[in-house]
Amino acid sequence: MTDSTHRTEEKVPVNLLSKELECLFALGAVMDDWDIDWPDTVRDILRILPKGFREPELLGGRLTVAKEVFHSPGFKETEWILRAPFTVPKSTGMLEVAYKKAPPLVGKHRGFLLEEKKLLNVTAQKIGRCYTRKVLKLVPGRVGVEPGTLVADRRRPEWQLILDLLKDTDVNLWKRILRKLMNHLSHMGVPGVNDLIARFDPGTYAGREKETRGANQPLAKRDVAAIEAIFDDLLRVASVVLPHAEITALIKQWIRQDKLGFLALATEQRDVTLHEIIDVVEQLARAAKGGDPALAPSDAMNVRVALTRRFLTDRLPFISVAKNYLNIPFYSRLLRRVIGPSRGNGKLGGKASGLLLAEQILLEKGKEDPLLKDIDVPHAWFLMSDGLFEFVHYNSLEDTQSFKYSAPDEVRQNFPYLEQVFKHSFFPPDIVNALKMALDDLGEGPLIVRSSSLLEDSEGTAFSGKYRSLFLVNTGSREERLEALMDAVAEVYASILGPDPIQYRRERGLLDFMEEMGILIQRVVGCRVGKYYLPAFAGVAFSNNEFRWSPRLRREDGIIRLVTGLGTRAVDRVGDDYPIMVSPGQPGLRVNVSTEEKVRYSQRYVDVLNMENGRFESPSFEDLVRQAGDDYPMLEKIVSILDGDTLRKPASALLDTREGDFVITFAGLFENTPFLKQMRAILTTLEEAIGTPVDVEFAHDGKRLYMLQCRPQTRGAETVHVAIPAMVPDERKIFSSHQYVSDGQVPGITHIVYIPPEAYTRLPSEADMVAVGEAVGRLNGLLPRRRFILVGPGRWGSRGDITLGVRVGYSDISNCSMLVEVARQKGGYTPEVSFGTHFFQDLVESRIRYLPLYPDRENTIFNEAFLMGSPSSLADLLPDFAYLEDVIRVISIEAAAPGCEMMVIMDGEKDEALGFLTDAPDRTSEEEIHEPPRRRNGGCE
Repeated sequence: MTDSTHRTEEKVPVNLLSKELECLFALGAVMDDWDIDWPDTVRDILRILPKGFREPELLGGRLTVAKEVFHSPGFKETEWILRAPFTVPKSTGMLEVAYKKAPPLVGKHRGFLLEEKKLLNVTAQKIGRCYTRKVLKLVPGRVGVEPGTLVADRRRPEWQLILDLLKDTDVNLWKRILRKLMNHLSHMGVPGVNDLIARFDPGTYAGREKETRGANQPLAKRDVAAIEAIFDDLLRVASVVLPHAEITALIKQWIRQDKLGFLALATEQRDVTLHEIIDVVEQLARAAKGGDPALAPSDAMNVRVALTRRFLTDRLPFISVAKNYLNIPFYSRLLRRVIGPSRGNGKLGGKASGLLLAEQILLEKGKEDPLLKDIDVPHAWFLMSDGLFEFVHYNSLEDTQSFKYSAPDEVRQNFPYLEQVFKHSFFPPDIVNALKMALDDLGEGPLIVRSSSLLEDSEGTAFSGKYRSLFLVNTGSREERLEALMDAVAEVYASILGPDPIQYRRERGLLDFMEEMGILIQRVVGCRVGKYYLPAFAGVAFSNNEFRWSPRLRREDGIIRLVTGLGTRAVDRVGDDYPIMVSPGQPGLRVNVSTEEKVRYSQRYVDVLNMENGRFESPSFEDLVRQAGDDYPMLEKIVSILDGDTLRKPASALLDTREGDFVITFAGLFENTPFLKQMRAILTTLEEAIGTPVDVEFAHDGKRLYMLQCRPQTRGAETVHVAIPAMVPDERKIFSSHQYVSDGQVPGITHIVYIPPEAYTRLPSEADMVAVGEAVGRLNGLLPRRRFILVGPGRWGSRGDITLGVRVGYSDISNCSMLVEVARQKGGYTPEVSFGTHFFQDLVESRIRYLPLYPDRENTIFNEAFLMGSPSSLADLLPDFAYLEDVIRVISIEAAAPGCEMMVIMDGEKDEALGFLTDAPDRTSEEEIHEPPRRRNGGCE
């Protein structure tokens, strides 16, 4: 061994370095020294290598390469031997170390330690490169030399020159590159690097424990010189274990990625993984947090747009707003909670995108407006839309994608089977593992699994209530919770094949669009009340009121539908219950004014989660309050006390829940809290920022208000005010209405489907009532589109008591031009003013007019003689449902009144509507127009 070798070895610092790193540095000094010949190099390797192991005096080594064998004195094979193979051009080699006798126990371990195995592997690879240079004298470009191999010389390698330049010109980029190098060496399994990381980053668990010993005190601030010393050690490790060319290539790659390459990562390139994007976004976010933005303002804006397009949507109106609110730190926080295929290209979907944008807008505007300061959003995880494709492919369900082209009846009939197929399918392992992480982060307690398809919650395609949203109590073992979560996700996936969404897409020309379903997994807002879990209140709010109950209300005054408990009763039509409705712009103009009306049209049941049996239930409010007592959140703000003929607010928060007749009015909430002002500010702020009226869902846990959803509000057809003709003959009038009338007209009606309330009530079984809804759905596909109206007992499409209304879904009524709800006093029906429900949103979005009728009220026209006396064609159209001919009357206007059709005109300003017969437009001569009609049941002939 030469003196130069000894001098080089002595330069290795021993303080703060692990024995493995000390050994690596010494080995590197020997192998990189061009003046030491190969035999001396091997002898020094075998002398130095044992120093990296815990019992060096008991260890011997052997090196075999290209038929040459070298070994240390006294080496012999024992049962305690460790081997590491390596390759050289046209040959192989083997590095071995062995204990001469059993090494002492360390804890319960007697074999080689993990760091020792890493050391041997790294040394073996380094020996292979050393042999190639020193013995074979090979240089880059010659046959048999691995790419990137360099002959060692005394010139400074290129990577050192690059790093020196960066340190002088961009010290923060220099630090980021070295952090990447440190992580790279750690992933390679280089021994001792984790010790460097612990020294470098006091935020790591190991570093924190070492410094604070569990004390609640700040960590010591690292000295800059000490940090740079760690960087020096890091670079020495890299130079030992990696070829110079490889280090140069890595550094150049990271610089491009840091400064320029990210824009490519954020686009739709399939070869860029989700984890790569997350890594770069976090780097940029850390740089921005440290006051050193890595991108110029124009580049940062470009990145924002690229990230929005990559993860949220390609819709330009959304992007133009989002780029001003969704910054790089936001995406850094978000992407930690995103689940998706590693090389996928999906998005989070409409529901998730709308909520995230609304959250950031309110967060930003809340800095100036105290009403917006305390708005929160539930903690959530996001499963990307192409997770559905992975699920379908993993279970070979590709054939289900053609199901959407089936006939509507076939879709309706086969969907329950396909739903079960999805629920009995499996998830890819990477998705399963990610869902486990999500559950660990979300913790125990109720969750809601919500659909978030790419088309959902966009302007013009709200898909209100079309896809599934499922509540989970999320209790039990981790395996049970995971199984329940995966079952719920599979059911939401299956809902894309449901009859309502398929019909909805068919009508909008979206059937050929490959629908992707993202999933939003949210904590449920609320608190535990006995065995139940529920929010204090929840609801839905709209910037515009599209169906006003008073001429004094303006469209821009908005509307809120409010319930206590889960908000499902606010967005669904419930046949036996009523929400509270209020206009945040004019809270004094109430739907129900008298005490009798407030009591009659109040909420009586509450949607809750039963935490003991895991079921969604709807106990009566009275029973729930009696059980909950003082635990019921915000009870004094929710109820009024019925005292004789008056309603009064509770005198204090201390209520005796065992006595008193409570009525849900929310009087205390409206009059004694800033809630209505807060909701008004939310709607106004979001509408101004997004540029369109909005529809939001919210919930309150008794302490904070939470946003649950935000989307553009569904808009109906722009209508021109039309006055009702003054000279319509009485015999041509079919019905009139004087309450809850909006502007509009429905011309060209050729058929009426009339369901007499009394006949419906007399049906002997629930199965017969269900059959009525099925028949209506069949007629929806047979009668001329937008030329027929549905007239029947109030509360079409509601859940709950089926006796209070015909149970139909969107696909059962999608082709009608008008839905009329009849409220007969003797039948006890009173149509709900259904503004804001998913059902009502469908009517508005599909331009289906809605009208309630009160036949028994004074000055109301209801020509039952025409509706009951005209011939019905149900048996001809649907022979299978002929037994319901007394309950479903299909009236052809032409058959009942030849030469006529029907028109409905609604005058919202006067709160009046009239349905009447008019001459059909296909009269054969001008003279006939002036001839008086021949009457038949008020007909035109």
